[in-house]
Amino acid sequence: MGSISFWMCLVMTICTWNKTIGCTWMKTLPRSPSMFQVFSNNTITMLQKMGHEVSREPQIPFPDKQYRQVNNFNADEQMAFISHTLNAIKKLYSSGKYESTAWDQKEVDKFMNNLYRQTSELDQCVKAMKTRQSKSVKRVNKKMSLHFKSLKNYLKHEDYSASGWEDIRTVVLAHLQRLDTTLSSQ
Repeated sequence: MGSISFWMCLVMTICTWNKTIGCTWMKTLPRSPSMFQVFSNNTITMLQKMGHEVSREPQIPFPDKQYRQVNNFNADEQMAFISHTLNAIKKLYSSGKYESTAWDQKEVDKFMNNLYRQTSELDQCVKAMKTRQSKSVKRVNKKMSLHFKSLKNYLKHEDYSASGWEDIRTVVLAHLQRLDTTLSSQ
């Protein structure tokens, strides 16, 4: 009888472990940041150090309306949005066409590794939620996908120039800071 209870308990633990382990990435302990917040701050710092101060504002519209809508989402929906947006940023930088910039390739690699870690952990968390996305989340994510497509087209139009990448870096930095703020408001 005791061994059946042990095995039953073990099976239940293993079954529920996968659901909770992915989301520990977002959980905070009292007076300490979550792992997501630690990596988010590191990613922001790395991106700030990669480039130089841009003297002009990029002529790329920022999707403020979508971020305002996300503020009304529940925590799971916000997590799905953050995951979607970070994956779009990762895809944008995965082109690898930044030879024209003065960026140190080792720093770019660190930035990409940090971004990859964030997206893989968040993707696990979103997958573990197993909830269907609402129409409003899908609509906002679709508009964000179009925004990132316009960023990619902007880079192509600028022939992946150093100034084009600096404009993109400035916009992506604003995204990372807004995502960090979105998480803080939960």
